[in-house]
Amino acid sequence: MTLDWPELDLTRLSGVGVGGVDGRGALASSRILHVALARSGPRLLQPAEFDVSQTLVEPAASFSSFLDKAAEPRAGIIVPVLEGDGLEVLACMLDVRQDIVRGIGAFLSEAERRRAEGLKSERDRRRFIVSRGQLRQILASRLGVSPSDVELEYGQLGKPQLSLRMPSRNLHFSVSRSGDVAVVALSTGQEVGVDIEAVLTVPEADEIAALCFSASDYESYAALGPDDRLEGFFRRWTRLEAISKGLGCGLGYPSSWDEKDWVVRSFVPKTGYLGSVVVRK
Repeated sequence: MTLDWPELDLTRLSGVGVGGVDGRGALASSRILHVALARSGPRLLQPAEFDVSQTLVEPAASFSSFLDKAAEPRAGIIVPVLEGDGLEVLACMLDVRQDIVRGIGAFLSEAERRRAEGLKSERDRRRFIVSRGQLRQILASRLGVSPSDVELEYGQLGKPQLSLRMPSRNLHFSVSRSGDVAVVALSTGQEVGVDIEAVLTVPEADEIAALCFSASDYESYAALGPDDRLEGFFRRWTRLEAISKGLGCGLGYPSSWDEKDWVVRSFVPKTGYLGSVVVRK
């Protein structure tokens, strides 16, 4: 995962037992996951949308049997993934032509340009610029302003939100990036959080699940068969990240919350990726 603001940070999860995150840990779990993802190849999940229950009870059939054909996002084009009941999730590709990067980059604020310049990798700079520029375009279309006139503020832990000076104070959004894909979730009136991950083989998934998942989620995850275990891991992982982002905190930060306060939907924004979006009830 690539962070626009502090999403789930496994650097804080070491030392947490089965039953959930308590924010006391340090570097071990983050390194486990990110090293594992870096050395893995993608699993080919086909794009689709599907609902998941609040308790994430697994279907009897294979996860893949629920996946239908859907349009893949293309470079420079924003594609709707989910919509309805005041919720929208839009996906876009981040690896685009340099002329598109330059055009989108013109929308960024001075602070965003400095942040992009501070990234070491040219690929990371390009992806940050496109992700933030596309976010500005999406918000601008909803607010009736120019993308460069969209004003963002940041919460205590870095979560971006619309400035109080913007025309609509009722529009909530959340952003997630992974690999060459970004998604933006929009909600009218309710807090929203979204997370996507490239679905890669994680040899240490069982250990990470024991550190991060609630007792009930870990029990249901552990009961999965080998063919369903990888998708089951990422469905729970993205849900936890999405809730933490809806709350405006990293998952490792101490926080009091109840998963039953959130409506959860899972989706596949692009082949090889899986995401969750949550909206506060």
